[in-house]
Amino acid sequence: MNTGIVIKNMNGYFYVQDGDGIVHECKVRGRLKKDKYSLLVGDYVEFSDENLIESILERHNSMVRPAVANIDQVVLVVAAHDPDINILLLDKMLVMIEHADIPIVLCINKYDLADDKTHEILELYQSVGYTVITTSAYMNTDIDKLRHVLSGKVTAFAGPSGVGKSSLLNAVDPKFSFQTGGISEKIKRGRHTTRHASLFSLDAHSFIMDTPGFSAIEFNDVSLERLPTLFPEFGDYVSDCKFSPCYHDHEPVCGVKTGIESGLIRESRYQSYMSIREEIKNQRKRF
Repeated sequence: MNTGIVIKNMNGYFYVQDGDGIVHECKVRGRLKKDKYSLLVGDYVEFSDENLIESILERHNSMVRPAVANIDQVVLVVAAHDPDINILLLDKMLVMIEHADIPIVLCINKYDLADDKTHEILELYQSVGYTVITTSAYMNTDIDKLRHVLSGKVTAFAGPSGVGKSSLLNAVDPKFSFQTGGISEKIKRGRHTTRHASLFSLDAHSFIMDTPGFSAIEFNDVSLERLPTLFPEFGDYVSDCKFSPCYHDHEPVCGVKTGIESGLIRESRYQSYMSIREEIKNQRKRF
């Protein structure tokens, strides 16, 4: 029996890349179609010499939006300038990825344009505990750091438009442009209107996920109880809260608010928390 990772699903065929980097066009064994798990891009599978997928190996995670499995990390890309970093938008994206329990690497691209404010933002998210790398696709600066982060992992890229995600990937490996361009031509759609998730191989063990909607920000399944846990720095202070659960809003004796007053939790992060909390509350009212 052969093993590999599903890199694409198109027209009823699943394209599986084996450990030698060879891609096999496979169909699914009939009994698997009735399995409680539908086959997803990112799944590791066993398949026969007749290119029939026989079984899905155990997943370590999966998502509904996008419908993918076994993501090792998300590289969340922002730009030092053009466009400037929107702290609330960045925090919303971080919350969505934290909610999916997927490790995050924050990449500040266009770092050749960085100023004091950019350096402050870098320091802020490092202090929260995030891994932060800086790059410049335009200057080809520190691309090796990004290659190192991507090595041996399945990575999804996310971030606002215009921050240079495609330029970064082309700098990492020019064949990424070739792969995405070839598929776009085949299915007659532009790269940025892709409807189905795909994995692109950097090498036999390193993959980039090209997927629609990963950066879509929806808090429909994030509860008010869950939200505080998605701000990692809050965790050191909740034990000092008088109430459990504590929403860190109007409650007296709140460890998180004490942390803010003492400067141990950044005010901007708390403001993002309160903004997202209000958004979730408004969603609940609508439904």
